[in-house]
Amino acid sequence: MGNCSPSPRRRRRPTEPGSPALGSNVSAPTVTVNSVSVSTYALARSPSVSAAAVDAEDAGVVRVYGSDGCPVAWRLRVSLLYKAAAPLHFTPSEAAPLGRPVLRLSAADPEVCGTADELLRLVDARFEGKPRVAPPERPRAASPSAAAAAEVAELVRLQHRSAERHLEGVAAKVAEMVKKGKKSGKGRNVVEGAEVRRLGKWYGDAMEVMLEHARMEETLIFPDIQRASFPGVCDKVNEQHGRHLPMMNGIKEDIKTLLTLELGSPLFHEVAVNLSVRLKALQDHTKEHFKEEESDLLPRLEQVRRMQREEGKVSDKSSSAWASEAVATMEMTHSKLFPFFMTGLLPQEAMQYLDLVCRCTKNTRHLVSMLRSLAERLEDANPSIIHNNPTKLYEHLLVKSP
Repeated sequence: MGNCSPSPRRRRRPTEPGSPALGSNVSAPTVTVNSVSVSTYALARSPSVSAAAVDAEDAGVVRVYGSDGCPVAWRLRVSLLYKAAAPLHFTPSEAAPLGRPVLRLSAADPEVCGTADELLRLVDARFEGKPRVAPPERPRAASPSAAAAAEVAELVRLQHRSAERHLEGVAAKVAEMVKKGKKSGKGRNVVEGAEVRRLGKWYGDAMEVMLEHARMEETLIFPDIQRASFPGVCDKVNEQHGRHLPMMNGIKEDIKTLLTLELGSPLFHEVAVNLSVRLKALQDHTKEHFKEEESDLLPRLEQVRRMQREEGKVSDKSSSAWASEAVATMEMTHSKLFPFFMTGLLPQEAMQYLDLVCRCTKNTRHLVSMLRSLAERLEDANPSIIHNNPTKLYEHLLVKSP
């Protein structure tokens, strides 16, 4: 990720006594946080808040200053919410140095301005708990084809994990309704209409993501795997996609039926039991399908990329181009449904996906919109829910939705 916004004209700022001017030839000291060093060339005072005002407030609050349209500032904000290590305050500031955000880890720390990776490493150094928010050091790939294949494979696997967990969450909710129906006894109703409506939204969003993921595979990945390997290698998974659609539509209709029935009635309970059985079957089929893709098809992606290069369809300029194409193909998942999708990932998986998306989304305005929507949803959640159970996180956010 580059600068947050077009860099303003550099103004010469007065230097503090005893400190070198930026751009001077004087050797600059460094600021160290738990063994992570950042040069003073990356340090700056936020022009929006005075030191006295900051120091007067809670010393443990982490502060991020940056443009409201800056993807690095929003990424910092999301990462700190996942870290859930300290209270967080974000102050929009168009005057951030060089158009980059400023991070202040506590009132006792200096304000630091640097690249996304530098600032995320500082967060990891100060707050050592999981997840690690800075991108990991990636081993050098054997070839550009291997690097491109690894990115797409990671993207696909993480999408699989999110879909699996959301199906798990919906199935658990239906099982809970069935259990309530058994305990309620005659004339009592313990299932609320709002629960059924939220269930419908949850499943509808999961279905949208799964269908868009399947279309991405069918248009971007499977055809070239067939050409690079041998005819028929993708036939089984394509057939499974076809079988899953009627199952998914049947479940959707069962949920619609629940909405029309009297809560707690024998017929309501019967439909809920059938729905639970269908969801369990879909879960089992989906897990097996994803397992086959990951073991049989994803290892062939490097061969696919080599074939594309030999045919002159791609160049060696960017190993992220293929993953960028996959991200762009899933328009709904990476816009309206992005917070939903991300709540299906464990925190460390979410950081992996966030890194992929930030590297592969070329439209800065769209990237900011994605990060902003996720941050706003995470701010409504208890940190312990974020860390411990993705499906409980989404259920919690559903309950809090208007």
